[in-house]
Amino acid sequence: MEKNASYLEPVQPFFELKTENFYHDVVESQGKYWFYSFSSKSNGESNSVAFMPDGCTNLVIACGKFFEAHMVYNTTTAVSFEMKPETEYFAIRFEPGDNPFSSGDEIKANAGKVLEAETDSLKKIYSLIIKENSFEDRMNAACAFLKTIEVNSSTKELFRQLLDIIIEKNGLIKISQLESLAGYSSRYINHLFDVNAGMSAKQFCNIVKFQLVLAEINKGQINSFSKIAADYRFYDQSHFIHEFKSYTGMTPSSYSEAMKIESMKIAG
Repeated sequence: MEKNASYLEPVQPFFELKTENFYHDVVESQGKYWFYSFSSKSNGESNSVAFMPDGCTNLVIACGKFFEAHMVYNTTTAVSFEMKPETEYFAIRFEPGDNPFSSGDEIKANAGKVLEAETDSLKKIYSLIIKENSFEDRMNAACAFLKTIEVNSSTKELFRQLLDIIIEKNGLIKISQLESLAGYSSRYINHLFDVNAGMSAKQFCNIVKFQLVLAEINKGQINSFSKIAADYRFYDQSHFIHEFKSYTGMTPSSYSEAMKIESMKIAG
């Protein structure tokens, strides 16, 4: 698959580490959808799992006898999602600014929230998904339905172009530079991000940097946090630690150690 510059691959490590039977795949249509499934653990451990900030909105469906779905809106801090014990879930992560189930006002108003999803469209996709048993069949059914409700517009296209620039620059771009490259005022750029992502352009740039840092930590590629603070243009190491903690609730070293412990549990 050819990678588009606007496709930042989200890092959500706790879903792979804190759940069972985790599986995921990606489909490109007008935009890009990440489909994934997982089950809550049955060994008495906590059934709470954290969504890390990634600029995306997630639809999480419990595949049980009764309709239960939650929309996890774009967030700038870690958000806890409570799973039912011994329950299978199917979920869709929408690329930034591309949630076909929510209008701009809802995205802005609900940023950072986990809300029950009860609209007719959501009930429809739920009914299609639970009829299927395999991950692939559920993904195909969801993708076919999403194509019927995809919405495109000139403002969405402009928003995607801004995403291209920010992600290509690894989030290391000032809004004044974005103004010059895009040819639009900072006020209008922030309006587009406010409506499409529920956050400012600067906040989105910071989340792009955060996601790239997470990816490096998870791969064990960081030997010095002071170096990564410099690489990603934080004022100093203390500023980097403060920003990282604001996103995760943990310091970089605590997070890195937690990843090692969880990985060892899986390996053991």
